Amino acid sequence: MRKPEECTEKAHIREEIDRIDRALVALFRDRDSYVRRMAELKTDPSEARDDSRVKAVLDKVLAELEDKELAPDLYMQFWEDLIEVNIAYEETAIAAHQSEKNDASGA
Repeated sequence: MRKPEECTEKAHIREEIDRIDRALVALFRDRDSYVRRMAELKTDPSEARDDSRVKAVLDKVLAELEDKELAPDLYMQFWEDLIEVNIAYEETAIAAHQSEKNDASGA
């Protein structure tokens, strides 16, 4: 791992960006596993969207971005999109679980 100021060639920077991308993918995998588990625990698709939770998450992310001196206008849209994708996944997964339960019970 090189600090940005230690990179003396473009190849060094590309290597570090690739390393960070691999770490981000691993973190997204971890986050996704929790989203999937949440979908398993919820019983109705309407539970997928919790506007107060969405606001709380976005507020925390905004505070973290500001604390790290990152421009919110560059990153907040990404987080909003991520949350919307997760909500859509949960709605679909919960509905599928409901359908499987109904089919299994003969309803």
